[in-house]
Amino acid sequence: MIDFFLAHQRNPHFTGRSSILKDLKGALTEGGPAVLIGPDGMGKSAIAEEHGRVNVTEYDFRLWVRAWDATVLATDYAGLAEPFGIPHQEDSDLQDLASSIRTWLEENERWLLVFDDAPSPEVLEEYLPRPGSGGGGVIITSKSPGWDGDFAKIEVGPLDPSEAASFLLSLTGQEDAEASKKLAEALESLPLALELAGAYIGWTGVPISKYLDIYRKRLGEISGRTSGLPEALVAVADISTEQVRAVSQEGIDLLRLSAFLAAEDLPLDLLVKTSALLADSVEMGLMALDRRGLVRRDEEPLSVHPLIQALAYSRLDDGERKTWADETVRAIGGAFSTYLGDLSTWPECARLLPHALASSEKVEDLRMGSEPASLLLNQVGLYLHRRGDLAGARNVLERLVVLDERFYGRGHPEVATDLNNLGSVLRVLGDLRAAKGCFERALAIEEAQDAPDRLKIAIRANNLGTVLRSLGDLTGALAAFERALAIDREAYGPNHLKTAIRLNNRGEVLQEMGDLDGAKESYQLAFRVFEQFLGPGHHYTQRARENLDSLSQSESD
Repeated sequence: MIDFFLAHQRNPHFTGRSSILKDLKGALTEGGPAVLIGPDGMGKSAIAEEHGRVNVTEYDFRLWVRAWDATVLATDYAGLAEPFGIPHQEDSDLQDLASSIRTWLEENERWLLVFDDAPSPEVLEEYLPRPGSGGGGVIITSKSPGWDGDFAKIEVGPLDPSEAASFLLSLTGQEDAEASKKLAEALESLPLALELAGAYIGWTGVPISKYLDIYRKRLGEISGRTSGLPEALVAVADISTEQVRAVSQEGIDLLRLSAFLAAEDLPLDLLVKTSALLADSVEMGLMALDRRGLVRRDEEPLSVHPLIQALAYSRLDDGERKTWADETVRAIGGAFSTYLGDLSTWPECARLLPHALASSEKVEDLRMGSEPASLLLNQVGLYLHRRGDLAGARNVLERLVVLDERFYGRGHPEVATDLNNLGSVLRVLGDLRAAKGCFERALAIEEAQDAPDRLKIAIRANNLGTVLRSLGDLTGALAAFERALAIDREAYGPNHLKTAIRLNNRGEVLQEMGDLDGAKESYQLAFRVFEQFLGPGHHYTQRARENLDSLSQSESD
């Protein structure tokens, strides 16, 4: 069996939920996707895990995809190509892989696929097998109630009171059923709050009845100061965190760091080496957090519940948030490859991608300017572009423009570079008018500098010409290409590849405008350089040859 549930090991104290598990099994038997709907902290993911465990003999593949972010979803989904045996390379286009994976799911049986924390049906449209196809099961977990149509919706709320009490007894190893019932009731049967309380009691050995007194006191102290989080959860988490602080500052620092990262597969092996805010060794801190249920540690993968992250974040003041945000993006940026041409680094990029997105979003939420965040987002945008996730690249590069405008100023050359990269993505996506706006603004910024970089102006002008040509503005395109050609010819000489590229672009516009003699001259000059330096088989050489052949055909007609 191929098992991608390994990073989501079953909670050994999972209790109850028999009715929901039965409904889930029935919904999957009917053949449609089943959606577990409920607020954070209700154990939706744990129920999905439990279904996969209980019915393990029915599946040859158990697969898990994070769906909270469209970019993370695309990357995780593409990762299914490996267990399915679908041929691919590190630089395979994500959209092509998604189509192949979807086809595989529709043509095969005995698989279970979980889309965890999906915000809406729309984000899954291109990933879900079409209705009536395939012989597997799809489970979706979501906080959103908006799942109509072919989805079987299953509501997930607090545990049944008797289940909650049994859960506490299982976690603590104690036998005081009456005290367990009272504590479960005080905790409103919230699964995450029960798990934290149970872990604390199990580790410290404090009687359940004594913990109930501690909890009630803490609940009174934090009432009205929970930042919108459930008061029961905040109270139990505060109790556990306070004890961690007493034995390990490293544990507190790890919890703070987690608030600026994605919830799963925290890359501590990398961050310990690069973060100035973490100690050289965090093992004692990890142990302190794990024993009190504040992190989930299954061998290597380390995860923190999003509500615990939110609580850790809420306990920081504005200055602390900015310090941790800046240091986190610096550390992630140091680990995210700066040399994307080396495909061997891309698996690590894929692993760090969710954390790069989460940490940079925190910088944006805090309305900070940050050179490390800028560098990180730029690398992420380029990585996604090269992987074929153009929608993801567009989103990241749009965010980068806003961040760099705040940090450098709207007229800074870094903003021009961002706009140029964004324009290139928009052009491929077919949003030509938006691409034109980006290239025009990038060009204007370069021109307005005290010492304009003429080579960058040539690049911006050439890109603008490409979009103007696609929009049918041949006169504007020709002017842009002529400008780029003049700069590069002066900088590099007549026999340089850059000059030849500009010549070929100019020739194509001249041909469309009916100036066949001018086009022929440009093509011949370009072809001569391409053939000399790149050889006859290179695509630039072949393109110039095809252009010359098309001219000959036009003349014969």
